[in-house]
Amino acid sequence: MVRYKINNIPFNKSIQLLEKGNIKPIYFLMGEDQYLQQLFSERLTNILFKNETIQKMMLIPDEMKSSNIIDLLTSADLFSTKKLFLLRSPSTLKGKSRDELLEYCRNPINGHFLIIMQDEYGASNKFLSSLVEITNPISCSTPFDNEMIHWAKNFFQENDINNVPLDILKSVIEIAGDSLNHLKNEIDKIAISTGSNNEIKKSDIEKFSGWKRKFRQFEFLNYLGQKKLKESMQIGRALVSQDVSMINLIYPLTEFFQELLFLKISQGTNRIKKGYTRLSPSVNKQLPNYANRYTSKEIILALKRLARIDRQLKTSRIKDESAITEFVYSTLSNG
Repeated sequence: MVRYKINNIPFNKSIQLLEKGNIKPIYFLMGEDQYLQQLFSERLTNILFKNETIQKMMLIPDEMKSSNIIDLLTSADLFSTKKLFLLRSPSTLKGKSRDELLEYCRNPINGHFLIIMQDEYGASNKFLSSLVEITNPISCSTPFDNEMIHWAKNFFQENDINNVPLDILKSVIEIAGDSLNHLKNEIDKIAISTGSNNEIKKSDIEKFSGWKRKFRQFEFLNYLGQKKLKESMQIGRALVSQDVSMINLIYPLTEFFQELLFLKISQGTNRIKKGYTRLSPSVNKQLPNYANRYTSKEIILALKRLARIDRQLKTSRIKDESAITEFVYSTLSNG
């Protein structure tokens, strides 16, 4: 199968294009951060309608017939009224409605604007692959920790709190950096708790330290790629103790090591273009560096280990925490 790379548009760049008046009829927001999804939708709404009456409709396939969604999108307005549609989870469309959506994206109706939102990053089927080719997705994945500092500063400034020390920003991100909504909510709480005093102290942050941060899969894979045992173990065990099961980690882990093996095999040859993948952009970008840290033997052993753990999990002979601990330690300590 021919392998392609998803060329997404950075979120900040997409906002800049909107503000410059570069408006398109179709947008595809790819990534799980709902704050970014909502922010983009609000900015586009404000630009489209300004002082006009807002004509906006949410389209949710789980709550509506797929055929009705397509009818709403393709019904031309006699008075050419601008309308904004927000379609969530396009993969849940049924039957021929998928093909009809693709055709609509190729030939949108004048005056109709559509934002498609998909929480999962990647194109896991032919339909999503076609949608990616037509629309050029906008990245709405939760920002990395270094980018979170910028967002944390902005959220504090929205509460009239300026010049927050870097160590305070990092502490808040450590507590609530799993999503922008979580980060904003915690900063709003901290601002309320400090009252009129706009100086944030470590003790103000510690009041909220009981809220356990959710780690993200890409963080785990990036530490694994760097062969950092302590961090990989900490985040791997945290993931399976939260809302991710080991069986759900098997697929991305397998894909991760398959990509590393592919890079090893293709060294010195003409590389085939990278395919649609569920691995995040930050992981994909670093894959060549990670491949250099592993030998081919280590990668193959890791893949065999994953296959064995997969069989054990399906026969209920091993617990998730034991499985991730054994995998990380064996892969990074023993090769």
